[in-house]
Amino acid sequence: MTEIDTNPKVDDPKLWANIGQAMDRKVLWEAAELIVSTQFGSRSMLQRKLRIGWELTGRMMDAMEALGVVGPEQGSEAREVKIKLVEDLEPVFETLYGDGGTAFTALLHTDPEAPAAIPAQPTDLPDDEDEDEEPAPEHSRPVEGTVYTPEEWKLREDPEGDRPWINPQLRTKEGRKARYAYLRRQARRRVRKAAARQLTTHGIIPRALRGERRMRSWVIGMEGYKAAADERLALAAVETAKRSARRAQLALLKREQKQAQAAKLQLEAGKQLAVAQSARKSAKRAVAFRAGVTYGPLVLADAAAYGFADVWGFFGTLVLNLAGISMLGRDVEVSEEELERLERIEAGAPQQVSVGMTPRMFEQMMRQALTEDLKLTLSALRVDPHAWGFEIHVWLERMTPEKISNGLDTLEACLPGVRTGSVLMQQSAESRNYCVIRVPGSNPWQAVPELPVREAKSVSTADLHKEQIGGDMAGRHLALPMCRTNVNIVGKSRSGKSTILRAILDVLTATEDQIIIGIDLGGAGSGFGGLRHAMHVVATTPAEAKAALQWVLDIGKGRPALFDRLDMGENWVTDRERPGIKVIVDEFPALVRESRKGYYDENLKRQVSWDLDGMLAEISITCAKSDATEIIAGQGVTKEKIKDNTWVVELPVQVLAACDKDDVIQILGDGMLAQGWRADRLTPAMGDQLNDASVVYVMAGTAYCEPIPYRGCYAAPDELLRRGRARAEAGLVDIDPESAKLSRISLRSLMETSARNYAAGGQEQGAVPQLMASIREVFRAAGDPSGLQLEEIAAGLAQDDADRWDLAAFGGEDTADQEAARAVALKAAIKAVLAPGGKSWMTDSYRRPGEKSTVKGYCLRHLKKITGEDASAS
Repeated sequence: MTEIDTNPKVDDPKLWANIGQAMDRKVLWEAAELIVSTQFGSRSMLQRKLRIGWELTGRMMDAMEALGVVGPEQGSEAREVKIKLVEDLEPVFETLYGDGGTAFTALLHTDPEAPAAIPAQPTDLPDDEDEDEEPAPEHSRPVEGTVYTPEEWKLREDPEGDRPWINPQLRTKEGRKARYAYLRRQARRRVRKAAARQLTTHGIIPRALRGERRMRSWVIGMEGYKAAADERLALAAVETAKRSARRAQLALLKREQKQAQAAKLQLEAGKQLAVAQSARKSAKRAVAFRAGVTYGPLVLADAAAYGFADVWGFFGTLVLNLAGISMLGRDVEVSEEELERLERIEAGAPQQVSVGMTPRMFEQMMRQALTEDLKLTLSALRVDPHAWGFEIHVWLERMTPEKISNGLDTLEACLPGVRTGSVLMQQSAESRNYCVIRVPGSNPWQAVPELPVREAKSVSTADLHKEQIGGDMAGRHLALPMCRTNVNIVGKSRSGKSTILRAILDVLTATEDQIIIGIDLGGAGSGFGGLRHAMHVVATTPAEAKAALQWVLDIGKGRPALFDRLDMGENWVTDRERPGIKVIVDEFPALVRESRKGYYDENLKRQVSWDLDGMLAEISITCAKSDATEIIAGQGVTKEKIKDNTWVVELPVQVLAACDKDDVIQILGDGMLAQGWRADRLTPAMGDQLNDASVVYVMAGTAYCEPIPYRGCYAAPDELLRRGRARAEAGLVDIDPESAKLSRISLRSLMETSARNYAAGGQEQGAVPQLMASIREVFRAAGDPSGLQLEEIAAGLAQDDADRWDLAAFGGEDTADQEAARAVALKAAIKAVLAPGGKSWMTDSYRRPGEKSTVKGYCLRHLKKITGEDASAS
């Protein structure tokens, strides 16, 4: 038996006064039995079953709350029923009927202000109680089954309002009776609904019509609808051509031109109509074959049934045919999608992808391309439309997305209207069989903003990983980790790597604790744009680059000795007083070439390598903990471009713009192509078309480990120039005194040399101009001939510098050998002194005075270009 709280509020006089005196104890007892048997404390149920007023039901619920039958009011929800079994209502019965009902009457007439008085509740009825006076309660009836609490069993919504008032879970006689009556009512209602449903789209006849329409659409097929649509378009073109011809005949101005245009339209319309009619003839054969396959068995079955069972057999077969066809059309949504697609095709709508098309239509095209053309088994597919295009989430069945990555070209061919090379795939890190395909529209990068404006010295090294340099199609930021981290940027010509490099440089030049060293031996610093004014050093010659890198090496390798003295721990702690160093290298393959060419050493009498790439490798290996790091940018990482500098592909941050497939494999590995790292499919800018310029894939630890394409933020050259000059005027960061003592080279001398060379147009001062100036004096002494032989130039130099160019300074068995050795040395010296400036003096044909034939030698016009004279003067 359930333990209950007997009459917890039965002694509350205020409560009973609020309930009122017009309370019938018989009705109250019926209500208590009704609520306990149904376990549903609802006022609306009492009003409906007992046929009493709404106000009275409220007072009765309050009375039953005082008697401990139900709990307090819970808003619009039913009250909690505290008594679970009918036999537990005995104390309530004693309260209502004890002492002939005097206790209950006393409760109703209690003064609200009087002290509480608990009425007597006898446990036994008097022996002389008249049984006819009041009916005995039927609480002693056994209850079968399990009783569920309201929390465990909640009745569902009852729109008809005839739910059985006795819970069917309480298997009493009344409960079963009410349940059967309810089931009969529901059955009659289902029959009426089924009859009414026949007039809706869910009826048998409409379903049969949809099924027949699906069969007919399969028989006609895509080629049939397309042929019909093409024929309608061709006929429309013919009518347009006829109208144009009629207007041309009535034209007064440019009549001949309009007639020629009308004739051209008629010719094109005729060709289009001929092609459409030919396609329709071809489609008719396929339609006839599918019609025989579809309707042939039905006709044979009807004929066989008629032969065996006469008319009744024929009618029975027709009924079976109707049932089968209705089964084909039972899914109304699928049928509506199919009808929508066929209606669009029949209307002659263009079959190509556009951002404005419905996601459901695009999902059909994508599902067909993946399953039929790429032969994939899909577990699930979801299409999410965005402002930039469509994002397709694909879950494969027991296979990896490698087949999708290898078939992106085929997928683009199955999606007309999609730009070549624009479809991208991303292998998800959540699951191996889950990938995301992005089909961008005409403007997929509209969410990427311009390069943010940053004031001078407004960024610290600790916040570099938060500064935006780009964004993806959804507008999520791209911010590279650059604190004590080396970066490699790879991209072919016009891939937009300079945009990425300038975005990074914009962040670095706005820092308050970084020294920026730029090296560009292939573009004379043009890759840095106007931001070069905010850089400490921009080296454009091998000599400058070697001095700058030696200074960085001295600082980077010497700083670890200061860690303990400055209480920095195991790494250099960069701040405004102790800045870090960033080496920005643009055109890295050009640096490798110039480094391998070397220079002519006057003391060793031979070519010596600059070893610039070796110094960069040493910086990347030994100087990261000292926050002396580098950012390398180049056209590729294959051996033809960077020789044996494989350390570049091992840098922790890799940024891949449009590049070759070999570059992707060299950096990420062959298996990464299948996961969607397809920088090789990006298209560089061509002419005025940007295509995928400045679109990159980023591999940088766990923050950037998925093949998501990003686009660099762009700023106009004038804006970058303004920022560079403003940051230069605000003052550049200086090296800390402790680090300055680590190198014999000073940062100030490097900055002065860079500024002097920039003012001189990038030409190196010293030996290079002096040698070429001496050669120019030799030409002047000879009367400025059109050209001279190498031996003649060497002889002229020997007159001014005998110690260096006299024949006695060169070994050989005879004079001819000595002249040959001197010519070789002079040629090497000319090449060595011109190489740092990116110049050369090649031999060319010229004619000596008084001779008709030409000879090969060094021409004056080329020399004047090297020395900066007007070449037209010769």
